Amino acid sequence: MCGIFAFMGHQPLPIVKALRVLQILETGQEPGEKTPVGGHGAGIAYLNQKGKLTLTKVGKASIDSPVNSLQLQLKETANNSSHIILGHVRHASSEFTDTIQHKECTQPYQPKCAHSNFTLVSAHNGYLQNYQQLKNTLTQPHQFESLKHILIDSEVIAHLTEELLAKTKDTTKATHNLHEQIQGNNTIVIVCTNKNEAHLHAIQQGRTRGIIAWTNPENEVLICSREQPVEKVLNEFLTENNFQKTIKVNHKTPINLETHFNLKF
Repeated sequence: MCGIFAFMGHQPLPIVKALRVLQILETGQEPGEKTPVGGHGAGIAYLNQKGKLTLTKVGKASIDSPVNSLQLQLKETANNSSHIILGHVRHASSEFTDTIQHKECTQPYQPKCAHSNFTLVSAHNGYLQNYQQLKNTLTQPHQFESLKHILIDSEVIAHLTEELLAKTKDTTKATHNLHEQIQGNNTIVIVCTNKNEAHLHAIQQGRTRGIIAWTNPENEVLICSREQPVEKVLNEFLTENNFQKTIKVNHKTPINLETHFNLKF
C-alpha cells in the first residue's frame, strides 16, 4: 500500500515542502506494518503559474529515494508554490512488483482522453479488487499509460472518474458514483480543475494506510496518509492558516467515508 499527500488552498504551499512531506512519508512504517509506505516510485501534480495541472513522476531506478529522484526531475520548479498539490509515494502490491522501475506505473494518474471539461488527477492507496471489471464497463476510448507494461489497478480509477464526470458534469456526484462502484480497501484522492475553480475529493473504503485531513474556515484542505510528516514539516503553515484536524482514520481502521472541497480562484 502507498502514501498520499494533497493540498488545496488560497494561500499557496511551496512545492519543496510537499516534497519534504513525501520524503518522510516514503519511509514511514508503523509498528506491525511489514513494509514502508513508499520506496517504489513517487509523483507529484501541481497547478502551475499558468493555471494548468502539471504532473511529474519517477519509478524506482536505483537504490536512491524515488522522492529524491523526483526532486531532481523538478529542478528549480520545486522552489515554486502552488494552490493545488497532489503527491504520491508508491509501494507496489505483490501483483505489480515487476513494474516498480517504470514511471508509467507510478501515480498520480492524469487521464487525457478528453471525455469531460475538467482536468483531473488521482492518487490511490490500497488495492482495487474489481479494476478489470470496471475497465470493461468504460464506454469511451481510453489510453492507459501503464498498459505499456501491465495495467495498474490505480489507473482505472482515473479513467472511470473521467467518464463518470463527463456524464454528470458534477465532480461530487462523479466521486460518489465512483465510491459506489469500487471494491476492496481503498483511499482515493481526486483533484479536478476547470477555469477558475478546483475541487478536491477523498474516498476512504475499508482498511488502508489511513487518512488524516486538516481544514480551515476558508474551505482549504490538507490531506495525508500519515500525521507525523505533515506536523513535522508544516506545523507553522497549519497554525498560521488556522487549520484544524477534522478527519483521522488510523492504519487498518475499517471506515467508509467521502469528503468534498471546492475552491474558487
